[in-house]
Amino acid sequence: MGVRMAIKPVPAKLQAGLRHCARLPAVTRGSSSINWRFASYRTLLDTLGHNDGMDEVIEVGVRDFLDAAQASGNPDAYLHARASAQGIAVQELDLANLPNRSAALFLVGAYQQLEGFLYDFADEFGTLVGAPVRTRVNGEAPLDWVLDALPGGFTLNKHRIWIERYLILDYYRLVRNHLNHPRKSRASLAASHATLTSLDPMIRGAYGLPAPSEPDNLSFDDFLLLTRIVKYLATDLCRLAQLTGADLVQHALRLQSSGERALLSLPPESASPVKRRARIRRFYRGRFGSEVAPMDLDLIAKALF
Repeated sequence: MGVRMAIKPVPAKLQAGLRHCARLPAVTRGSSSINWRFASYRTLLDTLGHNDGMDEVIEVGVRDFLDAAQASGNPDAYLHARASAQGIAVQELDLANLPNRSAALFLVGAYQQLEGFLYDFADEFGTLVGAPVRTRVNGEAPLDWVLDALPGGFTLNKHRIWIERYLILDYYRLVRNHLNHPRKSRASLAASHATLTSLDPMIRGAYGLPAPSEPDNLSFDDFLLLTRIVKYLATDLCRLAQLTGADLVQHALRLQSSGERALLSLPPESASPVKRRARIRRFYRGRFGSEVAPMDLDLIAKALF
């Protein structure tokens, strides 16, 4: 577990952000807060869940190895003996840094998954609304780009997804960049870390984990916090990207024109409006996890030929 840090005062501007009126309502267990479950969202949860499990197994192995090395009375000799038994040439003897190193690898992998999801999500959103998302500006963080592309824009949406979560994700982006390019300035990292340190009691209370660690003192808790926040973010992006009735109509028309059989074989509107709507409802529920509102269902049913 991370070392408990000295509590610093929360900056006044951040205090205001924590009370921002645009914050999305908290997601509770069993709530149906997402009306449209993007394919990229489902893929992220599947891959993140699998990779989380694999990283947890690796972490168990790391801890067991370190425990055995310490119990041997001669950790360096133990390492060489185990390396020889496995047929691996080992030059690095910095066992004390192994937890930080493994946590860094987990964190980089998880953040890469997040960025892959952001690109897939943006492409999918653009396809659904029939208008490709603008090109990302050079140097623009992928999360900032996606938040700006969604209704409301970046400045509002970073508060809607909860500013503290945004700051945590942006900090781990900076950590990932630092790990890949260690010669770059750490000034922005230090400032971001100081801000998040001030939120340590809140983060512990909300997620059961300490605030993010410094880049040279990462722990498995950092990986757990990142993946937990990523799942909240993915849910909230789906909530921010709710399609309007007009979007749904155009989406249905494009699907029908492309040969979607479920929408080509609908009962006629004049003959069986109830069955027509029921078929459309089942299609959207099964394919997209979407519960189409009755008003939008009427619009779609009347628009399709």
